[in-house]
Amino acid sequence: MDEREFLIQLDLPGVVIRVRYQKDRGRILWFTVQLEAIMEERWSAITRYDTSHGFVHRDDMRPNGEQFKTGPLVFASYEDALNFAIRDLRINAQWYVERYNQW
Repeated sequence: MDEREFLIQLDLPGVVIRVRYQKDRGRILWFTVQLEAIMEERWSAITRYDTSHGFVHRDDMRPNGEQFKTGPLVFASYEDALNFAIRDLRINAQWYVERYNQW
Protein backbone atom coordinates (compact mmCIF):
# COMPACT_ATOMS: atom_id res chain seq x y z
CA MET A 1 0.00 0.00 0.00
CA ASP A 2 1.12 3.48 -0.84
CA GLU A 3 0.23 6.43 1.41
CA ARG A 4 0.97 9.96 0.25
CA GLU A 5 0.55 13.53 1.41
CA PHE A 6 1.29 16.74 -0.48
CA LEU A 7 0.32 20.41 -0.64
CA ILE A 8 -1.04 22.27 -3.64
CA GLN A 9 -0.04 25.93 -3.58
CA LEU A 10 -2.78 28.26 -4.79
CA ASP A 11 -2.56 31.80 -6.16
CA LEU A 12 -4.22 33.08 -2.97
CA PRO A 13 -1.61 34.07 -0.38
CA GLY A 14 -1.64 31.84 2.69
CA VAL A 15 -4.05 29.30 1.19
CA VAL A 16 -3.20 25.69 0.28
CA ILE A 17 -4.89 22.38 -0.44
CA ARG A 18 -3.57 19.46 1.62
CA VAL A 19 -4.08 16.06 -0.07
CA ARG A 20 -3.65 12.73 1.74
CA TYR A 21 -4.59 9.34 0.40
CA GLN A 22 -3.81 5.66 0.52
CA LYS A 23 -3.65 3.62 -2.66
CA ASP A 24 -3.39 -0.11 -3.24
CA ARG A 25 -2.81 -1.57 -6.71
CA GLY A 26 -3.86 1.68 -8.35
CA ARG A 27 -7.07 2.01 -6.35
CA ILE A 28 -7.73 4.77 -3.79
CA LEU A 29 -8.67 3.22 -0.41
CA TRP A 30 -9.29 6.49 1.46
CA PHE A 31 -8.54 10.18 1.05
CA THR A 32 -8.68 13.62 2.63
CA VAL A 33 -8.56 16.83 0.58
CA GLN A 34 -8.55 19.90 2.81
CA LEU A 35 -8.50 23.61 2.06
CA GLU A 36 -6.36 25.40 4.67
CA ALA A 37 -5.61 29.08 5.21
CA ILE A 38 -3.54 31.12 7.62
CA MET A 39 -5.97 32.86 9.96
CA GLU A 40 -4.63 34.95 12.85
CA GLU A 41 -1.12 33.52 12.37
CA ARG A 42 -2.12 29.83 12.44
CA TRP A 43 -3.31 27.30 9.87
CA SER A 44 -7.06 26.72 9.91
CA ALA A 45 -9.09 24.07 8.09
CA ILE A 46 -11.74 25.75 5.95
CA THR A 47 -13.39 22.91 3.99
CA ARG A 48 -12.56 19.21 3.77
CA TYR A 49 -13.62 16.33 1.55
CA ASP A 50 -12.90 12.90 2.98
CA THR A 51 -13.92 9.27 3.35
CA SER A 52 -13.46 9.01 7.13
CA HIS A 53 -16.94 7.58 7.79
CA GLY A 54 -16.76 5.04 4.97
CA PHE A 55 -18.35 7.37 2.42
CA VAL A 56 -17.43 10.57 0.59
CA HIS A 57 -18.61 13.73 2.29
CA ARG A 58 -17.65 17.38 2.75
CA ASP A 59 -17.13 19.12 6.08
CA ASP A 60 -17.40 22.92 6.14
CA MET A 61 -15.78 24.46 9.21
CA ARG A 62 -16.65 27.66 11.03
CA PRO A 63 -14.19 29.77 13.03
CA ASN A 64 -15.97 28.78 16.28
CA GLY A 65 -15.16 25.10 15.65
CA GLU A 66 -18.58 24.01 14.36
CA GLN A 67 -18.57 21.65 11.37
CA PHE A 68 -21.34 21.08 8.85
CA LYS A 69 -21.38 17.78 6.96
CA THR A 70 -22.70 17.42 3.41
CA GLY A 71 -23.12 13.89 2.17
CA PRO A 72 -22.86 11.16 1.45
CA LEU A 73 -21.74 12.39 -1.96
CA VAL A 74 -22.07 9.80 -4.70
CA PHE A 75 -19.26 9.13 -7.19
CA ALA A 76 -18.43 6.17 -9.40
CA SER A 77 -15.17 5.68 -7.48
CA TYR A 78 -12.97 7.23 -4.81
CA GLU A 79 -10.63 8.24 -7.65
CA ASP A 80 -13.41 10.31 -9.21
CA ALA A 81 -14.28 11.81 -5.83
CA LEU A 82 -10.64 12.69 -5.09
CA ASN A 83 -10.26 14.45 -8.44
CA PHE A 84 -13.58 16.28 -7.96
CA ALA A 85 -12.55 17.47 -4.48
CA ILE A 86 -9.21 18.84 -5.70
CA ARG A 87 -10.86 20.57 -8.66
CA ASP A 88 -13.65 22.07 -6.50
CA LEU A 89 -11.26 23.46 -3.91
CA ARG A 90 -8.93 24.87 -6.58
CA ILE A 91 -11.75 26.62 -8.43
CA ASN A 92 -13.73 27.80 -5.39
CA ALA A 93 -10.99 28.42 -2.80
CA GLN A 94 -11.57 32.16 -2.62
CA TRP A 95 -15.32 31.69 -2.11
CA TYR A 96 -14.77 29.10 0.67
CA VAL A 97 -12.29 31.38 2.47
CA GLU A 98 -14.58 34.42 2.18
CA ARG A 99 -17.53 32.42 3.52
CA TYR A 100 -15.41 31.18 6.44
CA ASN A 101 -14.43 34.79 7.26
CA GLN A 102 -18.07 35.92 7.15
CA TRP A 103 -19.10 33.27 9.68
